[in-house]
This record gives sequence, C-alpha cells and structure tokens, in this order.
Amino acid sequence: MNRIHAPEIEDYDWCPAVLRDTLTEVLRTSCEVFRVFDSAAKVVAEVLDETGATRVVDLCSGSGGPAVVLLDALERLDGRRIDAVLTDKYPNAAAFARAEAEGRGRIVARRDPIDATATLPEDLTGVRTLFNALHHFRPSMARAILGAAARDRQPIACFEMVERSLQGVAIVGTTPFMVAASVPFLKPRTWKRLALTYALPVLPAMIAWDGFASCLRAYSPAELRQLVDGLGDENYQFRVFTRRAPWNPVRVTGVVGVPVMRARDRVQAMGAVPAI
Repeated sequence: MNRIHAPEIEDYDWCPAVLRDTLTEVLRTSCEVFRVFDSAAKVVAEVLDETGATRVVDLCSGSGGPAVVLLDALERLDGRRIDAVLTDKYPNAAAFARAEAEGRGRIVARRDPIDATATLPEDLTGVRTLFNALHHFRPSMARAILGAAARDRQPIACFEMVERSLQGVAIVGTTPFMVAASVPFLKPRTWKRLALTYALPVLPAMIAWDGFASCLRAYSPAELRQLVDGLGDENYQFRVFTRRAPWNPVRVTGVVGVPVMRARDRVQAMGAVPAI
C-alpha cells in the first residue's frame, strides 16, 4: 500500500489544546506500556558512544513526555545520566514546565519557536531526536529535517512507533480502550478530559483517527532510505533501522544520521588528546 498523507486533527491550528495535549500524553503512556523506549534508548546510546555527544536535543517535543521517558530508559540501560533540551515550533509552556519538573534537573525547555526543518541555533548541539513525529511531515519537509542535521554536522535519530501494515492498524484499533483506561491518570486531571472521554467520547474517536492516519502516513524502511539518498557524504552517514520492542509485537522503525569521526576526533571526544 502506498503512503497516504491523511489529515491528522492534531496538526491543525484550530485543534483545541485539550485534544492535542491529551493525545500526546496518551501516546507517551502507550509507549511506556509497550516499552518502545527501551529499544530507542539502545539506539540513542549507540549514537552517543559513536559521536561523543553528551546531550539530546529533542525536536517537535509536544508535551515533552518522550524525552523524560528516554532519559529514564538510558539510565536503566547502563546508568548513563545525560541532559536533554526540549524544542518545538509551537512550544507548550505548561507541558514543558511539567517535563522540566519530571526531569529532575536533566531537562531544559526552550520557549522560543524552533523549526526542525531549518538550521538550529548554534547553542543547540547534541543528538537530535524525533519521536513519532517524522510521519507528520511530507517527504520534502522530512528530507529537510534530515538534511539540516547533515548540513550542521549534528547526529540525529528519528523513531516511528507506527507502521503502515495490518498489524499497525490492529494495534491502533486498541486506542479507544487505551484512552478510556489512561485518561483518569493523566496529569493534569481536568473535567474537560473526563467529559470528552466518557460523557461525549470525542477524545477516543479523535485519537483513534489520528492513530489510523499515522499508520497511513508512516514511512517504510525503503522510503526512509529514499529520503536520505544523496544527503550523506564521506563526512556524514545515514542508516535505517528496525527494532522490535521487548516482549510485544510493536516495531520501532527509524533513521539515524551521524557525522563520521576520524581517529583523532574520537580520542578528543573521550577527553584526551594523543601525544604528538
């Protein structure tokens, strides 16, 4: 089946904040339940080791939840404690503040708009990450995000937790039950969320539709390879990967881009310079 750029309600400016914010929180909860960040943490750890980077710069952060879970997963993986910067083209100040509190000093959020498709400010160095966001962009824009990382010689790791397959659609089919089960535990607890879930089930319907549209939009591994074709060179390389989340059928698909480090660069990244 060919990729279809189906409309997702959360992408539109008119989408009420209560719908968009609840969707991102439910997505975070489902990723925690299915442990997809365990797979993502291993990929990010590999990129950190490969490049000598010391922090994560999260793009299209939304509620900021995925970055918090990622840092916790990295710490569980090998005791690694790193920092993260949250960014978004339309920053959610309240959600960012909650993420900073949950990050226990490891997370700083930028309140100024950051466009992932453009050259980032010079102070935003580190492993760029995108969680379940690349499919929101049409191929030309997705290619611009990856190309900007290559141009800036900054590592990037993009993760997609949805896939264009019958299995992906079947998993999304459980979304209304996930919404109904998780909304009472989401913070902040508001009457609007409860009313739009149980009295008038707008949230389950909206999130189920956006999940289905995400499946139609998802890039296959072959399409990801087409996106990065010609963007790399001898100093910057891309690779596409597929990882299965532990103990469940969810597959994490994505693309990693890394600047090629020479022998001397690797030594310097480790904090020492060989004698001449």
